[in-house]
Amino acid sequence: MKKITVKLKTNPYNIILSAKEADFISNLKKLQDLSSVFIITDSVISKIHLSKFKNLLIQNKFIVKTAVIPAGETGKSLKSLSFLYDSALKNGIDRKSCVIALGGGVVGDCAGFFASTYMRGIRLVQVPTTLLAACDSSIGGKTAINTDGGKNIAGTFYQPYFVWLNTDFLKTLDMRQIRNGLAEVVKYAFTFDNKFIDYLSKILEIGIITEQNFEYIIYKCCSYKADIVQKDEKETRGLRALLNLGHTLAHAIETHTKYNKFLHGEAVAIGLLFAAQLSVYKKLCKQEVYDEILSILRHCGLDPQSPPFSIYVFSKEIAGQNKKSNIAALVNLMKKDKKSVNSKINFTLLKGFGKAQSGYLIDDKTLYNQLKVFFNT
Repeated sequence: MKKITVKLKTNPYNIILSAKEADFISNLKKLQDLSSVFIITDSVISKIHLSKFKNLLIQNKFIVKTAVIPAGETGKSLKSLSFLYDSALKNGIDRKSCVIALGGGVVGDCAGFFASTYMRGIRLVQVPTTLLAACDSSIGGKTAINTDGGKNIAGTFYQPYFVWLNTDFLKTLDMRQIRNGLAEVVKYAFTFDNKFIDYLSKILEIGIITEQNFEYIIYKCCSYKADIVQKDEKETRGLRALLNLGHTLAHAIETHTKYNKFLHGEAVAIGLLFAAQLSVYKKLCKQEVYDEILSILRHCGLDPQSPPFSIYVFSKEIAGQNKKSNIAALVNLMKKDKKSVNSKINFTLLKGFGKAQSGYLIDDKTLYNQLKVFFNT
């Protein structure tokens, strides 16, 4: 078992990296006066993991209730949130209950939002089942739901009591979900650590990622995020914005395509490459940084420039007959991003290998012109 402590002034918590169910149960039993657990999962994960996970809790004398929301970004909605409130009330979930978010980033975000607002807040435990959630979204306390106007527009900061990372869950993922998570891993490497970039480059070039590789990757990403979160829990000091590398364009693309064309990491892959292009244009870094991101994304199977991958298809759609209106729509969506300032779009950009910096306000004309260049590639 490996443990990372998120050292917050209030509600510090542990990230437990262990495949042993006993480690999860022992940590859950530390929650005092626990009346019941409320497992929230989605329609895909419920078919794979819910029965076994529920039985594990029942065998350990927990009172268990469940709720299943739709899989995918469309499940991160006001409709799902309303369903969870009603379901919790029907199942007798009270202020001494604990929510367990069993699933990927969508489940973690929606269940976290629910836990933070139900009866003004009940306890939360994150049990991520995807690589992306294990490396990123289950940690740090950000919760959110999407609206028609944008991604993660409604949300709270609400820290879990602990996070259980069990790499056995990754064995049930298909390659698309693995690639989806790898995009966030690439983000962490280029944001924080040149040596981690080299490590990823080597294992991805070989083409085989072992269980030990996954454990190391998850541990590294969680360590980076824990360090940032404990320094800037609610994104008031500008440090946490570093974690948004690639996400400004990614969120606009997800909204523009109504959350039904891309997984989050696939959109992030596009955003990472565009952030690198913008960084080179602004003379913040050299062309070789862009080239290395493109090379690693290709080895991940996330090449925005090659068919038949959907990112390539989307690029061609943007560059098609409605190019001007499509790019204008993306710019307008980015203006609505939570990190925008006075309608100027706030980017995290690259200053070198493993060196990111936030706070670059990009004007409309520059952004529009750079998007035209980008989607013509």
